Amino acid sequence: MLAERVRDTRPGEWIVTLGGWSEEQFTDEPRGFPLAELDRIAPNNPVVLQAVYIHSYLNSAALTAARIDATTPDPPGGKIEKDASGKPNGIIRDAGGVAFVAAKIPLPQREKWIENTRKLVADLNAMGLTAWLDAGGRGMSVEHYESYRYLAERGELNARAFWTTIRQPATPEQVERVLAEIPQIKPFQGNDYFDNVGWGESVYGPVTTQLLRTESNTRPEDMAQMRRVALALAERGLYVNSHVEMSAAINAFLKEYESINKERPIKGLRWSFSHLDQIDETQLERMKKLGMTAQIHSRPLIQGVLMHKVHGEKAWDMPPLRRVQDSGIHWGLGSDATAVTTSNPFYTLGFAVTGKMIGGAKMNRQTISREEALIAHTRSNAFIVFQEGNLGSLAHGKYADILVLDRDYLTVPADEIKDIRPLLTMVGGKIVHDAMPR
Repeated sequence: MLAERVRDTRPGEWIVTLGGWSEEQFTDEPRGFPLAELDRIAPNNPVVLQAVYIHSYLNSAALTAARIDATTPDPPGGKIEKDASGKPNGIIRDAGGVAFVAAKIPLPQREKWIENTRKLVADLNAMGLTAWLDAGGRGMSVEHYESYRYLAERGELNARAFWTTIRQPATPEQVERVLAEIPQIKPFQGNDYFDNVGWGESVYGPVTTQLLRTESNTRPEDMAQMRRVALALAERGLYVNSHVEMSAAINAFLKEYESINKERPIKGLRWSFSHLDQIDETQLERMKKLGMTAQIHSRPLIQGVLMHKVHGEKAWDMPPLRRVQDSGIHWGLGSDATAVTTSNPFYTLGFAVTGKMIGGAKMNRQTISREEALIAHTRSNAFIVFQEGNLGSLAHGKYADILVLDRDYLTVPADEIKDIRPLLTMVGGKIVHDAMPR
């Protein structure tokens, strides 16, 4: 794939893959990309291949263009690997290193953003996506959504992009700035193709958990800062989505949310937790009492082997799809694409039904039925983005967001769900992808 991309790219242009894969998914040889190999394949193009959020592989052209050499200090939260002579070997590790590398990649001119957005949406339409919730991410700001707004206002956006404001304050001083901003937030000012629906996904940076770490930061002083932000959001009446995964963090967040609810009831705001990989029945009941929803994702598709290395036996139940389904809580199924998982919804559905990662290895025993997975991925997700009256099922009065598939999702062998492809994709009655045989 890389060699093919090099053939189609002018010398000097960057070739970048910012996540969405891991070495462990390869069935032939589960390894990375040594500097010499990347230099042989792409001698004249800077190349960055980011594996999930864990590390990035760079070739010599990328190291030179990014001005990374033997004298470059390790970035905060990251490490630049060196060879025996002290020169960078092309591997930069950890979340801080990944962010450091990504910031070095030049952005195209703004006109190109619109063209790239059209291409991305077309690719997603071809996979079968008609709408999604974008929870933001590291470095995201309002300007990153302007190309979507531009296309939506002109009736040219061929999908529905709902998004949440993300700020990720990391210190009490940054919290103060966020608290001054919250009263000005006005969601639901867009339309049914592009709209801000609230706030998320990291309420306070230091208490955001990570999938491939067993520990959770629940220090009282940090949870107190998280509570300040969450309370301000509740007082503003905003929807909030928080990124929590491990059991200790879930308990800590629930304790603060229950306290906030006594001051400013949140039950009607549809607050949600994302990921919830280690949630138990008691915690799910506490969420239900607060009127919360759950967003569960297919991250083991890419990281299943890594999860088992880190969490051992617990990884078989991460995420606990069956437990969440049986709890009766309102929950939605998604991918957490793009950096950590593929966007393809049929890979997500296939994982939920089979528990298998890309490559076919069984990674999860908390599987659910096809019908349960489909409802969670469509009708339930429509509720989470406040669009249950318009989207999520085929019903009179709802928008004609429709797929025609190349095989029957309900009867195809379970291992082939991931291979389903749309022959036709419609958004609002408009054909946005057409691969129908003629």
